[in-house]
Amino acid sequence: MSLDIEAYKKVLHIDLDNMEVVSKINEALWVYIGGIAVSYKLLFDYYDDSPMVISTGPLAGCFPFVSKANLLYISDGNLIEKYGGGTVAALLNFAGFDAIVIKGNSKKDIVIDIADDITIEEVEGEFNPKDYDLYLSQKAVLSKNYFSFGDFTNNPLNISCNIGIKISRTQQTDLYAFYDYENWYSRILDRYKELTVEPRNNPSCMGCPMGCDFSASGEDNTKISVLPRSLISCVFAESIYKDIPLVFGCLNSVGYKYRHNHLENLPGLFGELKTDLNAKII
Repeated sequence: MSLDIEAYKKVLHIDLDNMEVVSKINEALWVYIGGIAVSYKLLFDYYDDSPMVISTGPLAGCFPFVSKANLLYISDGNLIEKYGGGTVAALLNFAGFDAIVIKGNSKKDIVIDIADDITIEEVEGEFNPKDYDLYLSQKAVLSKNYFSFGDFTNNPLNISCNIGIKISRTQQTDLYAFYDYENWYSRILDRYKELTVEPRNNPSCMGCPMGCDFSASGEDNTKISVLPRSLISCVFAESIYKDIPLVFGCLNSVGYKYRHNHLENLPGLFGELKTDLNAKII
């Protein structure tokens, strides 16, 4: 099976109240590319459910420095953006999902297994965050335990349970333009000096050779350009992934049929969406 990159996005909906997991195709999301823009659209569409939205980028696991996942939710009337690294963004992309929407709550801890069959079940007894590719609780979100999505002390999640997500499902990526892909990959690696962080010996996010001092930390910087945050690049690689011709080449080399105007129109489209969402919150 090939990675499905047609003109739609695939979203996994998790309902904790009714213990249901449903996969949905969403054509309206395609123009938002991925990451934060997709998260905003999903939060807007399902606003009344007060969901937590987790999204990945279309290049996660395929190119360097686009290794973050986005978490978007509302806490005490505030819109909260968080970003975490590790492997979860790539695993979610390779599983064929662009985003996860979680609504409701549970009195018991929950495990979701994203394999060939997707299951949800309640858990009795000890719950170890290290057992999961993504762990969520009221005051912590971790990717493989080491990689954090940041500090949740002042903006806790609207859940009282632990949630563990395992991702073992994979789909093959057919590189129809392998030489183009190899060329763009090399170009990005050659621009490593543009990263605004120094290499270290810490565990690296998937697809990043830097192992920087901040790899374990989450990000909540909302002042980064829309395109890098839609892919989702590391904050330190913003200058690389603002380059529209580069992003266009990367997307097309792995089969995404975006055009230049899709990338150029994204900031305006996102700006309108952000205004509409903030109006709901107010």
